[in-house]
Amino acid sequence: MFGNFFNRMYYGDPHRPDLNADDIPKKGVALFFDILKNNFWQLISLNLLFIIFCIPIITIGPALAGFNNVLRNHALGRNVWLWNDFKDGFIKNFKQSFIITLINVLAAFILINNFKIYTTYSSGFIKIAGTYITIFIGFIFILVNVYTYPLMVTYNLKIRHIYKNAFIFSIIRLPQTVGIVLLSIAIIFISFILALIPLLVIGFSLVGLIINVYDRGLFEKFIDSRMTKTNKEESD
Repeated sequence: MFGNFFNRMYYGDPHRPDLNADDIPKKGVALFFDILKNNFWQLISLNLLFIIFCIPIITIGPALAGFNNVLRNHALGRNVWLWNDFKDGFIKNFKQSFIITLINVLAAFILINNFKIYTTYSSGFIKIAGTYITIFIGFIFILVNVYTYPLMVTYNLKIRHIYKNAFIFSIIRLPQTVGIVLLSIAIIFISFILALIPLLVIGFSLVGLIINVYDRGLFEKFIDSRMTKTNKEESD
């Protein structure tokens, strides 16, 4: 009994028929719910796997890389082998993901301390300008992180190019990116209200899937199409 249960968590539903490429929604909300419906148990397994690998603090970055690699493959409609895909993303992107996580932690530390410093001023221009500039920079940095890990696991980019592209996407798709962040915060907040149980079971996977499905559409439009055009021109 338990063997079938864990197999279903690892591989997905064994009773559903194989899908043709035409049967898989290409993008957006339909793709999200199709992945959620057909891979529900695997998403729970991924959620737990991600939490386990985040317990050693030093592996949080690589765990995020492995986590996003699995979800990226789902968004692309590829066959997903949970452990293998997670491990591949973890190992291949270990260095970059570790550095990006350090950058995030350092940026958060600086921004939080700047905010504390500026709010200690009793009044005046420095208090107002410094506080609002710090909040604005922190807000943009949060938006940028919607794209950093999916970009890293999808393309062979240097860290500065990852941040450059992530910043561009966060600006040209500002309303959508803000919406993704607010939705992600809402899912995590609701999970906390419900005593963390939904968050521990599938909350992280839901947030990651939303981000990767959304990012997939942008990457196809702005990066993949350009790469295809460039390769075609070079072949001609």
